[in-house]
Amino acid sequence: MTVPALFRQRCARTPHRVAFRAKEYGIYQEVTWSRYWERVKHLSLALVELGIERGDRVAIMGDPCPEWCYADLAAQSAGAITYGIYSTSSASQVRYLLENGGATVAVAENQEYVDKILPLADGLPALRKIIVADTRAMFLYRDSRLMTLAEAEALGRKRELREPRLFEALIERGDPDEVALLVYTSGTSGPPKPAMISHRNCVTALVGGCGEVFPGLASEEHRSVSFLSMAHILERVITGYFPLAYDVVPHFGESIEELPQTLFETQPRFFYGVPRIWEKIASQVLVGVQSSSWLKSLAYGWAMRAGTRYRERRWEGLRVSAAQSVLYWIARQLVFRHILRKVGLLRVRYAVSTGAPLPPRIQALWQIWGVDLVNLYGSTEAGGVIASQRPGFPKPGDVGTPTSVNAVRIAEDGEVLIRGSGVFRGYWKNEEATREAKDGEWLKIGEIGELGAGGVLRLIDRKRDIMVTAGGKNLAPTNIENALKASPYIGEAVVFADGRRYPVALIEIDAGTVSEWARAHAVAYTDFASLVGQPRIQELIAREVDRANEQLAQVEQVKKFRLLPKELDPENEDDPLTATRKVKRKLMYEKFRELVECMYAGEEAELIDAELAQLGTQRSQ
Repeated sequence: MTVPALFRQRCARTPHRVAFRAKEYGIYQEVTWSRYWERVKHLSLALVELGIERGDRVAIMGDPCPEWCYADLAAQSAGAITYGIYSTSSASQVRYLLENGGATVAVAENQEYVDKILPLADGLPALRKIIVADTRAMFLYRDSRLMTLAEAEALGRKRELREPRLFEALIERGDPDEVALLVYTSGTSGPPKPAMISHRNCVTALVGGCGEVFPGLASEEHRSVSFLSMAHILERVITGYFPLAYDVVPHFGESIEELPQTLFETQPRFFYGVPRIWEKIASQVLVGVQSSSWLKSLAYGWAMRAGTRYRERRWEGLRVSAAQSVLYWIARQLVFRHILRKVGLLRVRYAVSTGAPLPPRIQALWQIWGVDLVNLYGSTEAGGVIASQRPGFPKPGDVGTPTSVNAVRIAEDGEVLIRGSGVFRGYWKNEEATREAKDGEWLKIGEIGELGAGGVLRLIDRKRDIMVTAGGKNLAPTNIENALKASPYIGEAVVFADGRRYPVALIEIDAGTVSEWARAHAVAYTDFASLVGQPRIQELIAREVDRANEQLAQVEQVKKFRLLPKELDPENEDDPLTATRKVKRKLMYEKFRELVECMYAGEEAELIDAELAQLGTQRSQ
């Protein structure tokens, strides 16, 4: 079955049910499946009228919004291949993605994204039309390639009058093995590569695989909040395709910057996010606790002790006494319940972290608070889900067991390999990269991992990121970085140790929580750079590094660190970040080489002094 066929089936089955809710001017507006069908149908017929043919590409750029979903399903229904462009992409990245994907039509959410696409249009001969959803700031634009979404839908309605059965016929022509969408890799080690995801991949691996992990999604309504980029396969599937098969109702806030307010208003039952989201919300809670009254701080400390004892026994499979259960219940009612209500996660049933390894300390913290947070491991090339912990407050530290969609094995060098119906078709127009990604019928994921008892998969690090110190010790930098980023005051950490005697780190502070700490402790500053330069801020981060080192083996401990003098911005061409805020480690070193090297200054002298001291000791003996 294709994605559009699944969409048609859902609209016919529940035409009057709510498909999603979108907040406009302070009020959540409901859109039913019958209304959803009409919007997609007319836009799809408009694309056909504009000359879109099967296999053509349609690019979509903007934050999560209903129009993103309309455009995605409309283009796929017409037989086109869709792909998203991250809203944080720089001008050169936007150009690369439009050229590489060969989009004939681009859909822009509003004027902000038109301004990123239109200046490039003259150099993109394949790009024929730019359809704009929100035209409130477009009154001075005059370009024949621009078309409003309303104009496009009107064009589609005219086409429907001429051919009333055309839309249904287009859906029926779909082939499950055709490419449905392109999803670009993050591009940490080179230009982003477009992975070809078929309709079968979407329906079987993504929708089916996640349904296996969260079976309750099919039995009752679960509110979700759409806030991640829909250029990412996770958000595309959960917001765009999950509702086609399960009772998931996405909610769009007025702005992704207003996520805390959207969570509080909607109180979702199904919430997902990358580790940084879970870290950031937890950081805000912890900073709030630290600045609260002595009585609240005392109550929180007691509740954490009771919760930690309770959860640790659960994780180890030990019996929990009645007294421990009662104390934990009291802790939840008096303390944790109020925290979760305030952040909008009191009613959450399924909580998921994916996209990168979740620091075990962060997962443990949320579980102690009462959120059943699980680790889900996926990959674009694997069609989404590879393995996941199952709900039930699993012990932090692994990514659970593989789903039935894909088989998993470990290669001789430790790399994770998979095969199955979820594996992608290959990279768009890049057969060489496709061959390199395969080991016979197995797909190489690029992660080093191990399978434990019961088939539980534990990830160690990206294969290319494994470092070997001067002493010959293998280090997984992600493990060290996660320990550092568990601090509410550390936003990003990048570790260097390859060929060196010890690990060092470049640290980007979390501007929000650190500035709150500075105000609470009367530390004066004017901007980000002056905040970073304050001695008391340096001492604050040093304490956080020491705390992280306590969780690490001696060889992993960070011996020195430096704070970045500026905030990293993925839209800045010069900053070593991808559009998804993943760090380009090599470029990070090149940009901040002096900061890294100053942490190793004198290393050679130290080696010589140590060697001479050892020789002197031997001679005296």
